[in-house]
Order: sequence, then structure tokens, then C-alpha cells
Amino acid sequence: MRVAADGGENLTATVEDEGRVAGSPEFGTLLQRYRLAAGLSQEALAERAGMSTHGISALERGYRRTPQRATLALLVRALVLNDEQRGEFEAVAAPSRAPRGRDGALVGISNLPLSLTSFVGRETELDEVARLVREHRLVTLTGAGGIGKTQTALQIGTALSGTTEAAVCFVALAPIGDPALVVAAIASTLGVQEVPDRPLLESLTAYLRNKALLLILDNCEHVIMEAAIVASALLAGCPRLRILATSRELLRTAGEYTYRLPSLSVPAPETTRRLGAAEALSFGATVLFRDRAHAIDHSFTLTDENASAVAAICRHLDGIPLAIELAAARVNVLPVQAIADRLGNRFGILTGGERAALPRQQTMRAAIGWSYDLLVAREQRMFERLSVFAGGCTSASANAVCAGDDVAEADVIELLSSLLDKSLLAADFDGFEARYSLFESFREYAHEKLVARGEADALARRHALACLELAEQLELACDTEADVIWRALAQDELDNWRAALQWALTERNDVVLGQALVGALHVVWAYFAPLEGQRHAASAFALADEQTPTHVLARLGYADGLIAMQHRSYKVQLTSSQRAIERYGAVGDALGVARTQDLAGQALVSLGRIAEAKALLRQALTSARMLGNRRLTACILRNLGYASAVEGNCDAARDYVAEAVPIYEGLGASLGAALARDDLGEFEFRAGNAELAFQLAADALAIFRSVNNQRFVASVLSSLAMYLIALGRYAEAEERACEALALAREQQQDVLVAWTLQHLGAIAALRPQVSTQDAPLAYARAARILGFVDARLEAIGSAKMYIYEQAYDRAVTALREALGANAVTKLMAEGATMTEAQAVEEASEGRYLGRPAR
Repeated sequence: MRVAADGGENLTATVEDEGRVAGSPEFGTLLQRYRLAAGLSQEALAERAGMSTHGISALERGYRRTPQRATLALLVRALVLNDEQRGEFEAVAAPSRAPRGRDGALVGISNLPLSLTSFVGRETELDEVARLVREHRLVTLTGAGGIGKTQTALQIGTALSGTTEAAVCFVALAPIGDPALVVAAIASTLGVQEVPDRPLLESLTAYLRNKALLLILDNCEHVIMEAAIVASALLAGCPRLRILATSRELLRTAGEYTYRLPSLSVPAPETTRRLGAAEALSFGATVLFRDRAHAIDHSFTLTDENASAVAAICRHLDGIPLAIELAAARVNVLPVQAIADRLGNRFGILTGGERAALPRQQTMRAAIGWSYDLLVAREQRMFERLSVFAGGCTSASANAVCAGDDVAEADVIELLSSLLDKSLLAADFDGFEARYSLFESFREYAHEKLVARGEADALARRHALACLELAEQLELACDTEADVIWRALAQDELDNWRAALQWALTERNDVVLGQALVGALHVVWAYFAPLEGQRHAASAFALADEQTPTHVLARLGYADGLIAMQHRSYKVQLTSSQRAIERYGAVGDALGVARTQDLAGQALVSLGRIAEAKALLRQALTSARMLGNRRLTACILRNLGYASAVEGNCDAARDYVAEAVPIYEGLGASLGAALARDDLGEFEFRAGNAELAFQLAADALAIFRSVNNQRFVASVLSSLAMYLIALGRYAEAEERACEALALAREQQQDVLVAWTLQHLGAIAALRPQVSTQDAPLAYARAARILGFVDARLEAIGSAKMYIYEQAYDRAVTALREALGANAVTKLMAEGATMTEAQAVEEASEGRYLGRPAR
């Protein structure tokens, strides 16, 4: 969990993680009733329970999600509840089943990171910003760096996720160094994938068009122009979307409402010296200092003796939450008065040096610089070197990149812990290991120091080499580990790999290293970013020369072929694979040869060259088994099964895939197992078992939905529609086909769009018409749609597949019986001249496509 400035409840009052339903008003009401019955103020209850006062207030007002059991136990003990009262208390606090909105979307479920630190002095701001967000579609929260914009936005998101029908999605733009990646960051967070020949912004707009969502775009200032353009485009195309942006400056786009977040309240200069503890707690800044200092040193209390020094610190820091947290983090090593004395001197030096800078920039630089100077030399070096990680790091990565010179490998964990304790580093814990990251302003400051020290290029090289090693670990994990493990690794490290490619390949600092990284990342390009991979592969090949090692070229060829497969460019897939086979053979890489033979064999099957495909796949299978690579073995078995099915030998096809499924399951490879089941469904359909085919495909669909792989979801939905047509269940078939069509168009999968339109045309032609008067019009539309499909598949160069031909032939026969052969021929010729948009519109006007897909 990230520990950030101006956050949520303290550690003893941790709120539930993602997936927990927002706390209900009943819980807050009951808590307040028990508190008042016990004769306690919020402050008194907070002290008894070891919580922050704001934590109690937030729970009572419904601004906090339901607390964990540990927090409930603290409250029960502090309130001295009997067994009956405790049972009622816990029953009300228990999470309920997440409700769903009208469109089926989950209500109130969000990806909001929840903070563990105190969030104080913002009740008025929370109410005002929440009102603006409810009333207006674009609200920008502005203010100085470190003022608490991010955490205020998170509080608003948490509150609204429990009270509106819109989900809340948080997108961190801080790691994005290139403005062009703003759309990619939003799409990646939402699970929207790139599709060939279509701008990602269009795909994102299509995905969000009918969804109710509050999108929080955090830290827009360094990509302000692109953020404004993207926000404007999304709002224009998505009527149910709202955006809450945080930025140091306005987006300056139409419809924008702004709210400048002020500093926390601080005492006036004339009252600071004589301020007592009770008066000091009426100011948000001093309450925050008190809470954070107590979290660092549990013996710390705000007293009449130290209240004036605390007030002086808060005034010197202009009430900026981040700076106050930094100061409070030092109470375990310095007396409060010493902190006040040093802070005052430090600000005087830094603000006097850069008159051209904005005051808030001077203040943040002073706060970070002061904290940096309090570090010992080894801590400073570690802090600087961590700035090379664009996407955070594990302790192992930090050790690989940051150790050396005066930072010993044995000290890395200690230094990470020290920086974490001093609030210069954040950590997220996933249950397995911690992932560390610098706040962006800290990262920029640390990088400046690294450049000044002359180590930036050397650290960038170390970082790129570490990224290559991680990419190779990903490749191995994909072969040997469960999907959940390698997918998490890929998602965690994506920003680091992008930064390494920028330094090595785009900026030409080490082209060969960049080429090797592109090739090693074939798993990422195949499953997460095929179009991004295509661009990198093209660049890597363009820069290839005699200095490029053969094994690097082989890897690039395999990656290029795998990317082509995602785009159904089977000829490119085959050509790239064949070259890669030769190169892998030249360097004696048996696994590389077998892996690429499988890729080439799959392309040959898709191109109808079955005999060649089976010969190549059998060679690959022998090698994979000798090498002990189980996942590759299963993949080859699937492709051999598909080749057998195309030949008409469904029994052999079943046997091949039945052997592959337990291999996938044994590896925890849920995607591979689902693909194999989908294959079996197709084989059963070829054998005349449409009901069994439907059940197998439905099982596969559930898995693809669970991992949000929309390309596979669209493909299986299309197959399900086809099976349902064969079963005569036309209403269900129409529902699946409509959803498949929408997804295929979002992703610009041209072949799948054509096949799905063919299903809809077949449904119109085959199902009984409610009105004989409407039948001729429905049949005419069906014929035109089928004519469009014929022309589109021919233009693409994609032959009709056997399994799709059955419904097509039945539909054409039915149309000819109803309208006559000549009329059908003429109507299909008209359809052949239509555009895709016209074909979809033609289908939409029919009664069979009169309702939206669910």
C-alpha cells in the first residue's frame, strides 16, 4: 500500500483494500449512536481506539469504506460494547454484495489506492469538490506541488464510489515521461487494448461511450496539453463520463471547472509564540504534524511546551501537507525545536537563490532539499539512483541497479527501509514482496542530483541491462509459471521497459541492447501491446547492421512473427518465422528453433498448407518434448489438433488437444487451457455436436472475461453465436453476435467484424419472422449484409472457414427460396458495394438488431 502525504486513516485504522463496498450510512449512524451513548466526543473515541479523529469523522459521515476487523475490534473495545451490541455492530459493518448498474457495470467498485496516513483539515474542500464533480463533467483540482491534490482526489473518489452509480478509475500519469503515452496509460488501466490501423484514442472513446465512470487523471502538469486534448475528446464522445483531474495548472479546455486547493490552515504569525496545545489543534496543519509525528514515534504528543515550535514548522512549510510530513518524519532523530531551526534556515537559502521560480516550486524544492541533506551519504546515493526506475522496483532490481561504489549490496534493503521510514520512498505490498517507488517530484529532484553527479548515463545503462534481464525472466516465467505470476510481472515492469527502450533504442545510446530488449519482450507485445511492439520491432530491424548479433536478429524475427499473428497477418508471420528459424539454427538455439517452428506451422495452417504445417509442427513437438518445455509442447499439440481438424480428422484433433489441456492446467496456464477448450468446441462443432461446442466455448469465455482479454472475448462470442444459430436459438445468438460485433469494431478486427456480420445476416434469414409483412424487408437486408461479407473477406484475402460456411449456406438457400435466386444475387451485389459502416447500419435497422448488446 502506498504511503503518501495527506492520506487516509492511520495504520491502526486501515480501511479495506480494493473490492470492498463503500461503508454504508447505517454503519456511520450506528457508530455515532454508540459513541454518544458512551458520552464520548470524536476526539475522545479516537484517543481510546488509537485512531485519528478524522478517521472517526470519516466513518460516521460515510467518507470511509467499511473498516477492517482489526479496526472494528479497536472500536468495540473503546466503546465497551456488550455481546449483543457487538453483534449488531459487526453485522452492519459487514460488506454486502456489490450492486450492479442498469448497464450491468459494477457500481462503486474502483481501483483507488487507499492511503494509510492522516487526512485532516479538508472537510469543507471535500464537500465543495464533491459537489462540483456531481454537477459538472470536468473538474480540475489545482494547487501547489505537495498540497495534497492527489489524496484529496482519492477521498472524493472513495466518497462518490459509494454514493453514485458510476465506477471510479484512478490513472496515475506521474510515471509517463512522453505526452503521447497519456492515452496508453488510461487505456492500460481500463484494459482497453490497441488494435491495428486505429488510433488508440478512438478505441478508448468507443469503449467508454456508454459507460458511467468517474475518471481521475492524476498529475497532469507535465503532460498538460495532451491531457487536455484527451480529456476534451473523451468528454465529447462519452456522455456518461466525468473527469476529475489534478494538476499544478489548468487544463484550459471547454467546460472545465476548477478548484484551487488551499494549504492546510496555520496559526497567524502573531499568535505562534504563545500558542498552546489546545489552540494548536484547531489548525489542520498542526493536527497533521501531530498525527504523523505520533505514527513515527508513539511517545510523541503535542504539548503546551512544543506547540509553538510545531506551529512555527507548519508556518515555515506554508501548510503544505507533503512538507509537513517530511518534517514530522524527523521527530525520532531531532527535537521539534531543532527541526524548526533547521527548516527556517534551509528555506531562507533556497528561496533566495531562484527568484524566477514560482513560490510553490521554491517551497517544494526547499522541503525536498532539506530532507535530502539530512540523509547520510549512502542514503543520498541510493535516493538518487532510484530515480532511474520509471515504474518502481523490487528490492532485487534496486540491488542490481543501485548497488556499487559506496552502496554495498548488503546495505540495499536497509537503505530502502530507511528511505521508506523517512517518507522519501513509497512501497506497495502485494502479499509476496514489496515494490518501491519515488513520488514523482522526489524522482525529478533525485534525477537532477544524479545528473549533477555525472552518473545518469551509467545508471541508465545499468537500468536497461536490468530490464533486459527482467524481460528474459518474463520469457522463462511464461514457459514455466502460472499466468497470474508472469502477467503481474509484465504489468509491473511495463513503464521500466518503455524507459529502457527510450534510452537504448530511441535515443540510440545502445542500439544492440535495445534490439535485444525488443526481442526479449515478445510476451509483452503478444499479450499486452501488439501495436507498440510492432513499432519497436520495425525500428529495431531498421537499425540492424553487421554489428547486430545473429541471436538478437533471431529473437527479433520471432517477436515480429508473433506480433503478426495477433494481427492475422499470416504471410508476414510465416516469413518472419522462417528467417528466425535459420538464425536460431545458426547459433544452436534448439528452443528458439522449436518455438519458431511452432509459430511458422500455425501460419501454414492458417494459409491452408496443411501437409507442410504438420511436418514442421511434428519436428517442433519432438524438440519441445526433448527440451522438457511443457507449455511449448501444449501449444504445438493445439496447432497439430487444429491442422487435423482442418483436414477433417476430428478424432485426431480431439486427441491432440485433450493431451494439451492437462499440461496447461498443470502449469496454471489458464489462458492456454481456455484456448484449448475453445479449440475443442470448434472440433465438436465440426463433428456435429453443437451443444457440446457451445458449452466448451462458454467455459473459455468465462476465463477470457476474468483476465479482461477483449480480443479473445470477441472471438469466442462470435463462435458462440455460430453454435447458437446451429441450435436454432436465434435470440441468444443475436445477443452474442451483437456484443462480438461491438468489440471487434472497437479493436478493428476486420475479419471478425465480417464473420460476426455474417452471423447477423444468417439470423435474419433463418429465424421465423414475427410478421409476414416485414419478412421481405428483413430478407433483403440479410442478403445485402451477406454480400458485403463476401466482398470484405475477398478484399482482406481471408477465405471462408468451414465452420462458418454451414450457417452461410443455409441462409443463402433460405433467401433464394423466399426471394428467388436472381433477386438474391442482385441484393448481394448491392451489399458488396457497401462500406463497413453502411453494413452495420443496414443490420442495425433490422428488427433482429433492434436492441443493444448486453
